[in-house]
Amino acid sequence: MNGIDESPSRKFKLRGLKKNYGSLRTNDDVHRSIKLCPLTLAVMDTPYMQRLRGLKQLGVSEFTYVPTTHCRFEHSLGTAHLAEQMLREIKNKQPNLNIEEKDIICVKIAGLLHDIGHGPFSHIYDGQFRSQLKKAEKRGEWLGQPFDLKKYEGLPKPIEGWEHEDGSLMMIDALLRYLGLEIDNFNLDKPLKQIGDGIDARCFGICDDNDDDEDDENFDGRAPLPSHCVLTSRDWIFIKECIVGNPLPPEGVSVSAFKKSKTRQQMIGRPDVHQEFLYDIISNRHSGLDVDKMDYYARDERRAFGVSGYVDPMLLENAYIAWGKCGNPSKCWKCRHSQSFDIKPSANNNKGDHLMIVYPTKMVHSVMNFFKTRFRNHQNLYTHPTTNAAGYMICDIFLLADSHFRLPSIEGGDHIDFNAPLEEKSKKRFSLPISRANCKPESYLMLKDSILDIIAASEDTNLRPARMLINRFRAHRVYKKVAEEAIASLDSWMGTLWNKSETEIAEEIVKQSQLQHSLEATYTLKLDDVIVEKRQIHHGMKDENPVNNIRFLPKSQLSKLRNPPESLPVAEAVDEQEYECSLPRNFLQRTLRVYCRSDNQEVCDHLTTCYHSFIEYVKKQTRHLPNRPKRKNSFQELNILSQSPKRYGTYSNDTFAVSQSSFHDEDDVGTDSDRLSNGNKRGL
Repeated sequence: MNGIDESPSRKFKLRGLKKNYGSLRTNDDVHRSIKLCPLTLAVMDTPYMQRLRGLKQLGVSEFTYVPTTHCRFEHSLGTAHLAEQMLREIKNKQPNLNIEEKDIICVKIAGLLHDIGHGPFSHIYDGQFRSQLKKAEKRGEWLGQPFDLKKYEGLPKPIEGWEHEDGSLMMIDALLRYLGLEIDNFNLDKPLKQIGDGIDARCFGICDDNDDDEDDENFDGRAPLPSHCVLTSRDWIFIKECIVGNPLPPEGVSVSAFKKSKTRQQMIGRPDVHQEFLYDIISNRHSGLDVDKMDYYARDERRAFGVSGYVDPMLLENAYIAWGKCGNPSKCWKCRHSQSFDIKPSANNNKGDHLMIVYPTKMVHSVMNFFKTRFRNHQNLYTHPTTNAAGYMICDIFLLADSHFRLPSIEGGDHIDFNAPLEEKSKKRFSLPISRANCKPESYLMLKDSILDIIAASEDTNLRPARMLINRFRAHRVYKKVAEEAIASLDSWMGTLWNKSETEIAEEIVKQSQLQHSLEATYTLKLDDVIVEKRQIHHGMKDENPVNNIRFLPKSQLSKLRNPPESLPVAEAVDEQEYECSLPRNFLQRTLRVYCRSDNQEVCDHLTTCYHSFIEYVKKQTRHLPNRPKRKNSFQELNILSQSPKRYGTYSNDTFAVSQSSFHDEDDVGTDSDRLSNGNKRGL
């Protein structure tokens, strides 16, 4: 049966993959030309993948940099291309790793689908919007408009901690159903389960396994493929695992919650310890240096700044696989449950814990430059104040419209899964609000950046506040940044300021307005006038050196890279003295920003005055605090010592309590406006 459901009550109309006569390619801004195989085309030519054309990669960054209108579809193609290129380079250089063609194609498809679960306007939907939504639900209103929870009764709720990775898992399942296929968890090593009209599961796989012209001529796309070429249910689980960088969570549990759980986890797609490096191509848990970021750093720079932006070919050509100690155990699915671990660069054991992506020692400067690009993009592009201000407006538009606007689900029409079985089409129909659209793939499919056009075209009087804000947004009258404070140290009054939540700071500023109103001011600020943003941007590991998490091989060890996996050399961290000229002075930058929602310049000026009064109040309060005991080392000194013990001498583990930093694809920000700045990547 080959995993196909041969139900006598229904005959499926099946087709094969499209035949490529010659090489089908598409042009690309960054990579010039990208080859498309029949399997890639089959995945691309689905509504779920095509939806990415309607999602801008950088959300509202075009308000700051006009050319940044590229979409997630382009980035997904670029990521798939780089994933294939990197793995083929490694396979050619290290044939004893036994990388199969199916491994390469699966990782390529993972690159193609890794962003399929993104919401509108980049990370705004799963970041800032989610945070503000909780406030609106608690208050029962937003910007003076009622937020009635009774309108949500009976509707499905998103799982706790939902992020775009959860959306990707959901949309991949929907994409397969659209093709008439489904993952069969009871027959992992057989073809996908056939559940409807679409592509024959026996033909869904690698059609151009080699370049033999005679084989190409005999291939018509409809004949079953050899078993080793067909993608199985295990392969599609592997694709999902590559995307989330973690074992898949059980149903009803979010990826982020599952990563925090104490349950020991194991990969299903490629459980062999000698294949675990395959999971680090798309999302590198050890260091964050992966093909996803290679592509979007280059693509975003090129579109925003014009003359710059390229993928360093040396990062692909000089990538090798060797043993190395985990540099980020708190985020590693294999190491996070260990009772004890040492992540310092000096802790190189005789035997490493992982087969991972490593580089020759000569590449240390190039690797450092990669992380500098990350910092530069976040500083100048992703968290630009105008871009973030426009993002806050998008959040407000969504919240003003959410309780009055509905998106239809699959059962509401035949525009999506027309291949689905009749019994599936007869399910109960739902119309979901923007905040719940991520609960059903069919509603989520319709949620794109064009949602603003749909709201603007509505005649519903309840949507008038949202339409008015859309008109202001399109007139480029975005919220204004009225104050910004660089947090240089956490030991002074700045530490007191930074330790306050964004809500607390906003309330304190409003109190200053009330005091001034009793004296001389003619306007009293409302909490809705004030937006506080605590911004953190870094090089990938918060206040630590991200290069310390990458392992390098000296030239003398490169000859051993053709050994079998168990005999590969052990790569180690490089002492910072070897590349100290490339090191930045600090790895982390903290900034406090204040924005004003009002379009009235007098209100903006008044908010600026109240902010400065608040800062003076904090300084005065800090001076009256009892003296804190003097610490042995300043924050910066502690950070430096934790990064490079060889350079600054040895010390015991009890000397300093250094918190473990972890790589984040996006910068961590404060508790309330958290992650809006990330919304303009990637990414977040």
